[in-house]
Amino acid sequence: MAFFMNPGAMFLGCLGTPEQRFLVKLIETAAQSGYTRFVEPCAGTFAMANLAVQNGFRAEQIETSDVNMMSTVLGYAITGQSLEPLEIHAQGFEDSELLDPATALYAQLYLRTSKNAGNDYFYQMLTDLRLRRSEHIESINQQIEVIRNLLKGMSYRPLDMWVHLEEVLDDPHALVIANPPTYFSGYEKFYDTQGKMTWKEPEYQLFDPETGHQQFYDLCMGAKALVLCYQEKKVGEAVGYTIFGRPGTRADLNAYITTNREEEATALANGKKIKRPSESKLEPLDCSMLPRDYEIKEDSKVQIIPIKTAQAQYYRVLWTHNFVGSSATYNRALLIDGYVAGVFGISKMAADSVFVWYVMKVPHQSYRLGRLCYMLAQNRAFVDSLLDNIEKEKVTKMRTAMLTRYPENKEVRGIMKLVNRAEDKQNGYKLTYEADLVEGRTEQQTLAEWLRREKQWQKNRAKASK
Repeated sequence: MAFFMNPGAMFLGCLGTPEQRFLVKLIETAAQSGYTRFVEPCAGTFAMANLAVQNGFRAEQIETSDVNMMSTVLGYAITGQSLEPLEIHAQGFEDSELLDPATALYAQLYLRTSKNAGNDYFYQMLTDLRLRRSEHIESINQQIEVIRNLLKGMSYRPLDMWVHLEEVLDDPHALVIANPPTYFSGYEKFYDTQGKMTWKEPEYQLFDPETGHQQFYDLCMGAKALVLCYQEKKVGEAVGYTIFGRPGTRADLNAYITTNREEEATALANGKKIKRPSESKLEPLDCSMLPRDYEIKEDSKVQIIPIKTAQAQYYRVLWTHNFVGSSATYNRALLIDGYVAGVFGISKMAADSVFVWYVMKVPHQSYRLGRLCYMLAQNRAFVDSLLDNIEKEKVTKMRTAMLTRYPENKEVRGIMKLVNRAEDKQNGYKLTYEADLVEGRTEQQTLAEWLRREKQWQKNRAKASK
């Protein structure tokens, strides 16, 4: 008996074909309507991420999380993260073996099967798993490779759903699809090995469907993000606005997909494009913008400060014609001598990198301020301020991607290297850039280096114009 019977089996989850078919059109239309962030808490086997990446969202726009070990091992395998920080131990397996994702997943399957070995069916299954161990591990490896190829570029964290929701609900460009357990302690019962396998699991709240869905929508109903939730309930007991229902999933329960915004979700599910959700109230910072002719010197004071989404959006709309925004986990502003000079957004991404979602700068007659934003974002000290201790050990690079009519982007030339160029039918090219983080460089040293480059660029431009 193979661990997974076919390349798509890992994506089946508990959603039936009718639910998935319904969500395909909704996801596709949402991607066309300005949603730029796809969030799947309670990711399980990444069924929703799979639908998203096949229906309009880029893998880089997808962020996932879960609290069970199987999802975490799989998520780490997809995103290229080492399993070592998970501290996995399993009866009958060497710790070193369990650093291999396929072996770790095999070990969990074997040990949770063993608890039922008194039953003849499970005894036969356990015997097959033991005798054909190498074949099962190879089969799992093949499944991991399929998923990795589909979802490479997404982010994954072992994280409680409630924590993840708090991070994303204020983003009007986020589409959140949650699939919490359909019965109390669902994950714990399904993946139980009776203590034969342990790992460094994150802190989380047990989800009780009796009260959890109400708690979920108490949190999500007024959110700026569009939120959907799968639940199995008796007739009349679904929580939230019901946009899809299917009878008879088990016993007297029906399957429902509910949402925090009925009209909008229904329109998307019917293939009707919508205007992007209204932005949060735009809010400027309590300081002036850098004047267009301001002279920046080596002793000018440069700062990066955290700002709210509404503040970032204010400047992005102000400085960009026909603004369509991408979202970021962290929004930052660049101040020079107390003036706002630029804003940028950055997120944690794969195991070895952070991702710059956008850079916007004040128009200036002499300086390319966007380059200064990228250089400051590249500093190890800045990136470390966003990471926990484990992530600090893994992250060594900064990445960004952009759509452009040209095969190269001059704003990052000399700062980042072009690592991928793909043709885009609508925009010309999708360019992906990457750079190593710069160790030990301070903000003031970055300013001095940037000024040196800018002066050289100005000299070269002056020569070329003669």
